[in-house]
Amino acid sequence: MTEADAVAVLIAKQQLAELTIAYCRGVDRVDVALLQSIFHEDSVVESGVFNGSGADFAVEICAIVQSAFHQTSHVTTNQWFRVDGDEAVGESYVFGVATPRSEADRSVQMLSGGRYLDRFARRDGVWKFSERRYVSDWAIHQPSGGPDDMLRAPYPLRGAQGADDPVHDLWKGPGQ
Repeated sequence: MTEADAVAVLIAKQQLAELTIAYCRGVDRVDVALLQSIFHEDSVVESGVFNGSGADFAVEICAIVQSAFHQTSHVTTNQWFRVDGDEAVGESYVFGVATPRSEADRSVQMLSGGRYLDRFARRDGVWKFSERRYVSDWAIHQPSGGPDDMLRAPYPLRGAQGADDPVHDLWKGPGQ
């Protein structure tokens, strides 16, 4: 492999990693448009709670997260990608934490771990998911301190779904 080829593969791997991060952000912030933008039109998602096209998944998962959870947080960890021209495959480990929306269930924090098995395609120079499958490896439900536990109570910035999340002010840029 030439140095130029190696650099092209590294750039592709970085772009793939950013797609997996965008996915987590899209789900946690309930951002349908972001999620739809990272899936090819003919993509397929198999997640357990929804199996179908990437576009339909974006709508459905956001509705599920918004109705069922007060908050979710997905963290992508170990990643492995194999790039072959305009196609790639990858395995990304993920941890998820969720707090149910209902007051009766809020005393429980849901922790889960698994992996995403992905197929990617670069079309017109842009990488997107062509297939995403979730593999569940483990899940734990444990007591929660709640959203206003002693460690966080005095801190004013709180994560939120949609445009209410503080990150949207950051992305506006200086002086906006």
